[in-house]
Amino acid sequence: MRVKTFRGASAAQVMAQIKKELGPEAVILSNQTRREDGRQICEIMAAVEPAQEVGGFPGQDSDDLPGAGPGPRGAGWEREWREMKDHLSALLKPHMSLDGLAPRQRMAMEYLEREGVDEAHLVGLLRKLKASPGVSILAELGRLARVKPYGQFHERFQLAAGPSGAGKTTVLARMALEARRLHPEKRIGILNCDGRGAGGKAILKRYAELSGITFADATEPEDFNKVLLACRNFDTIFVDLPSLPQGRTLAQWLAERSLAGRDDVAVHLVLPPYMAQGHYESLWKRHASDLVKSIVWTKLDEADSFGALINVGHMTGLPASALSYGPGAAGSMSPADSQALWRLVFSHQMPTAQTPSGSQEQAA
Repeated sequence: MRVKTFRGASAAQVMAQIKKELGPEAVILSNQTRREDGRQICEIMAAVEPAQEVGGFPGQDSDDLPGAGPGPRGAGWEREWREMKDHLSALLKPHMSLDGLAPRQRMAMEYLEREGVDEAHLVGLLRKLKASPGVSILAELGRLARVKPYGQFHERFQLAAGPSGAGKTTVLARMALEARRLHPEKRIGILNCDGRGAGGKAILKRYAELSGITFADATEPEDFNKVLLACRNFDTIFVDLPSLPQGRTLAQWLAERSLAGRDDVAVHLVLPPYMAQGHYESLWKRHASDLVKSIVWTKLDEADSFGALINVGHMTGLPASALSYGPGAAGSMSPADSQALWRLVFSHQMPTAQTPSGSQEQAA
């Protein structure tokens, strides 16, 4: 699917651009008006399948990206599997009939289904589209998957939690380094609480030393409380949590360290987008807490589909706060942004690193 953002002085002018370049079957994904340098700007994001384009060609300003590549057995195998899946869906989900939808709406619905968006969400969206044909697809999806850039979380304690291998340590290092860059005058600390491996501790300690950030180690509750007492005058403390084994919950971990019930704690749940839904549900049961404020999506460059960004966002009720991709602590994580989120879902386009936004929380 090709996704592109068009800008102009008025909605009519922008719609004319879209019709000329993408054709009448283009799907309108979002429509917003903003002011820049005292002038009103209309910005519309639209999408179309490549075979349906009628004008223009992908240029350097385009958001065009190829679709997901064929699987290891080739395009023929992928096509056969998709056809089999379509037949099974037709038998098992008669209530998902797309009859009556406009071609552009059908295209968007089929794409969301291929991305792995949960059937219940698709059925709800289908009902809205049939009841109100002019409804914005992204406005409805935005009720399921919200965004709030991580720069808007100002709690003193910033915790990274999640399963082993999700990238918690790298995310924490990126957040701490960004905080140091934006606020060099503040006292910032990194606290490692994961004692099951030396690799993560070494990474955090190395980045802390290079950036002038205080580093401490506290794998046990009593050590944690001692460090907190020593760091009571710090402005922000970034805490790397261990992965929770079966039978342990985040609420227990927080209570053992006197963090439960505080109003200066923000836990960010770090997750990759390619787990099975059952795994996400199990993880959420262990991590559910009022102190969990957002999801950081990691390893985006390793994923083949992004339906989980919608499914898990709705399941947890949490906004996405950051989008992480690629190795290294610099230039590979950006604050969550609604347009970046939908470019991931609809065109598999990786976001670009940027400074955390101070804008208000928004529906994606």
